[in-house]
Amino acid sequence: MREDSLDFDKLGIHLDKTDIRILKLLANDSRISYAEIAREGHLSRMAVRERVMKMLEDGIIERFTVQLNSKKVGLNTPVCLQVKAVPNKLDDVANALAEYPQIESIYAMTGKNELYADAFVEDVESLEKFIFEEIYKIEGITAVEYNIIIKRYKTRRLLVYR
Repeated sequence: MREDSLDFDKLGIHLDKTDIRILKLLANDSRISYAEIAREGHLSRMAVRERVMKMLEDGIIERFTVQLNSKKVGLNTPVCLQVKAVPNKLDDVANALAEYPQIESIYAMTGKNELYADAFVEDVESLEKFIFEEIYKIEGITAVEYNIIIKRYKTRRLLVYR
């Protein structure tokens, strides 16, 4: 995607180049100090703080977080789950899935009554146990398909494109 491909103004989001630079720096390292951002962006530390606080208040920044190395914490098997559910139970199933710490994210897509979830487990044996002893116990689930992810090319959430 080209760097200027997302027009925030058309989306009703008013970010200038300085805001976008701050977001890129924070997305790369959420521990970066306001002073360091200020140096890189040629701003005062207070100006950076005010801009970050405004983006938090506006909901542009939802939270600051870390990205764990799943293998370093013993979760060696990333998996994509395709969970089929009874239509009127889809939200209940999604909420139940969200309670499992193994599940990183859950998505509903257009079309079928399915949820897609990214999860991390220790190994294939624990995956089987998780699916058949935990997931299938959730009321409303009619089928679960799963694929082990063999290689990740990108794992970051949406970053600023401009």
